[in-house]
Amino acid sequence: MPLAFPRRVAVRRRGAAPVVALALALTTSAASGAAAPVPAAPAPTECDLLAAHPSDPDRLGAGVPASQVRAWNDAAIDACRRAVAAEPANARVRYNLGRALFYRGRRAEALPELARAADQRHRQSQFVLGLLYADGVAEVVAADACRALPLWRDAADRGHYAARVSLAHDWLRGRYARCERVPDRDTVAKYLEAALPEARKDYYQRLLVTDLQERLAAAR
Repeated sequence: MPLAFPRRVAVRRRGAAPVVALALALTTSAASGAAAPVPAAPAPTECDLLAAHPSDPDRLGAGVPASQVRAWNDAAIDACRRAVAAEPANARVRYNLGRALFYRGRRAEALPELARAADQRHRQSQFVLGLLYADGVAEVVAADACRALPLWRDAADRGHYAARVSLAHDWLRGRYARCERVPDRDTVAKYLEAALPEARKDYYQRLLVTDLQERLAAAR
């Protein structure tokens, strides 16, 4: 689920002047009790409005369900291609492009986009790519839980709800027996405990997480 830094004061003179000007600006603000200005949040792009996932903790906008992405799919793909072309390093819109392509049935094109966003540690991309690795995609990628594990673990460590729950679920199923750097029981328990506040917002999610906790405790 960004820190707001004070806006720097523009100074044209060379040397230490910019540092002094910044210090004076901050001191004046603190002395007067006035809060430093907070930069406005970026506005959602058309790509965000057409393809963002409602559960993406880093999304802009409310997100749209899969059925809606499918309904306006070509428009979503076009908008997200433009967004990626404008900001090639923006993992959020690259994930949205991968999502739109996937729901268009263009899965072989979707996976590289998701992988590039996951390489930038975009949490939703890590989760979704891990899910595709864990379950496999016909004629695109074979199922391999060990490829999913490091993606889910990094996303789980940084607060991604679905990554925490999915990792715990597969850990209990013994899917990581042949994997490297498998989290221990205490780490899995911490993931589930951290997932509880989010799970309590939905009756069925609460049942799922508490059931996993009970199974983990019984497996000792």
